[in-house]
Amino acid sequence: MVDVVLGFTEQDFDKSQLTSNYFPTKVGGKPAWLDLGNIPKKEELVCEKCSKQMSFLIQIYAPFDEKEDCFHRMIHIFCCKDPRCGYYVAIRTQLPQVNEFYPIDADERKYDEDYKTIYKNQPEYNKNRQNTCEYCGCFAKSNCSGCKKVHYCSKEHQQLDWQLGHSEQCKILKEINGDIEDNENVNKKLPRKRVSEFLYKEFDVITESQELKDFPPPTTTATATTTTTTTSADNTTPDSIDKLKIDSDDEYEDDNDEDDIDLDENGNAIYKNEIGKELIPANGGETITNDPEAISKLEDYANETGKKAEINEETFSKIKDKSLIYFKRIVAKDQSQILRYSKDSNYPILWVSDTDQPPSPIPSCSNCGSNRKFEFQILPQLLYFLDMDSSLSNNSSDIDFGILSIYTCESSCQIKSTNTSSSSPSFVKELIFKQDFKK
Repeated sequence: MVDVVLGFTEQDFDKSQLTSNYFPTKVGGKPAWLDLGNIPKKEELVCEKCSKQMSFLIQIYAPFDEKEDCFHRMIHIFCCKDPRCGYYVAIRTQLPQVNEFYPIDADERKYDEDYKTIYKNQPEYNKNRQNTCEYCGCFAKSNCSGCKKVHYCSKEHQQLDWQLGHSEQCKILKEINGDIEDNENVNKKLPRKRVSEFLYKEFDVITESQELKDFPPPTTTATATTTTTTTSADNTTPDSIDKLKIDSDDEYEDDNDEDDIDLDENGNAIYKNEIGKELIPANGGETITNDPEAISKLEDYANETGKKAEINEETFSKIKDKSLIYFKRIVAKDQSQILRYSKDSNYPILWVSDTDQPPSPIPSCSNCGSNRKFEFQILPQLLYFLDMDSSLSNNSSDIDFGILSIYTCESSCQIKSTNTSSSSPSFVKELIFKQDFKK
């Protein structure tokens, strides 16, 4: 049995619960940092190709309860918004259960009615928290000289935020005493700011745990074990990503029915329905075509006959781009999924092409030298929810990818550096592999 956690966007959410105190898994907006005493600086999150600051894309809360120093654990994904760069970064931060920013039982109590009051009544949790930039969410070293209520990482971002609407909010904030954070009455009085082009649209991410029963043929896609060359016996899914767990979906049951498929004398598949015949090997030879339209016809056949998850294995094994077919098969089961998470070494990693897959072995952890292990994937459906459509002619400024696969240190090693050194980051960069669809 292989468990996989699927992530879906949720547009109806309480914005206050997408902040650091709630350890959210979320898309877009500003990052909800975990280690609030070591917030990354904008200079640490720049594209290596164009040197521009990257935008926050998505974060996954996935602690390892079995390790004391990563009871809380967060992985953030950032990307350059210039599609010509195609540059993505995954960073990991973590904290022990006993820390200076959150109560020891914060994750259990975060949805209690009195949870917000903890941070108001016990100021020690806020004492060493650093400020974040109002515009980008990175470490802020200064504040607005007018209201002194909002903070910025640079003069440039202060000017940009002023143009977005802080010029209208500043006078109102100046008259307010005390902290404005989580103050709903204050937020209702403030004029709405214009939407920043630097940030992506914000969503909550809800998760479902399912038992995967549909696997590719043995010779196709590499599993999490063979791809990462790890020998770890830890195949468990972190409790965090499984918090909203539901019963396994029977949609993943393999109820293969071969009533509409025959085999010829050579053992080749023959469809009784003519749809998809272009993919049938001729006289035991290679696949006649790899044309996308032919593949589409085969998928139409599967849909019309109720075999959405099944393609005859003999025929399937001779299709040239087997990875893409399996990807489409799996995605068709839950077409709105944007995230697939599994620590099971038998999890079949999804790819959108048989070529341009990650190197073997996967590069070791840059922090401790240990092996990296597959952890989760970001699916291209995310682009749809971010209003990016590769079929539109006006999408020249939109990012694009086939699938993003993230590999992390198998021991989730302790982060060595701290904010005492301006040249040392307070996070570990993990491996993110971007694979594109073949044109």
